[in-house]
Amino acid sequence: MLPNFTFVKAASLKEEMKQLSTDDARIYAGGTDLLGCLRDHVFGAEKVVSISKIKELDGIRETADGIRIGALTTVARVAEDAVIKKHYPVLAQAAASVASPQLRNQGTIGGNICQKPRCWYYRGEFHCLRKGGDRCYAVGGENQFHCVLGGDRCYIVHPSDIAAALVSLRASVHIAGPQGNRTVALKGFYVPPSVDLHK
Repeated sequence: MLPNFTFVKAASLKEEMKQLSTDDARIYAGGTDLLGCLRDHVFGAEKVVSISKIKELDGIRETADGIRIGALTTVARVAEDAVIKKHYPVLAQAAASVASPQLRNQGTIGGNICQKPRCWYYRGEFHCLRKGGDRCYAVGGENQFHCVLGGDRCYIVHPSDIAAALVSLRASVHIAGPQGNRTVALKGFYVPPSVDLHK
């Protein structure tokens, strides 16, 4: 069952940032990962801020440097786009491999690359290291889908096929926040699983 929360639809990036600056606010785009995390009590939310009305975050555009994909662009559109298929086939293939057709039509590329880890201990009833506990249950438990390299006390992996393709293409993400905008290479956007364990 989902917890109670306030639902807000932001009409602009400025309003979105203002709404997200409050404690326990979560961003909502396609919602395919967020709603599962709320239902499974991976984290809570007092406020859910929808960004679905912010048009500048949607769409695929060709630029002088390649392409720009808005965070609200659905995974299905990334998989089916003719320019992406022609010039970035690994990205189209990765997007086409995501989950099911229903999730590809609902889920966004921004949400896909920002998913929470899918470790069944972290998402389950276990008070693991990443949730403030004292151990990683994957070490002696079911761990065939956990990391082989980079683990140190925590062995979760990121579930995004799209992220791996984007890193191989040397993609960058543009991040807007209260302190301004910045661009980060996607390979620097992610941290090893044991970094900042209690987030």
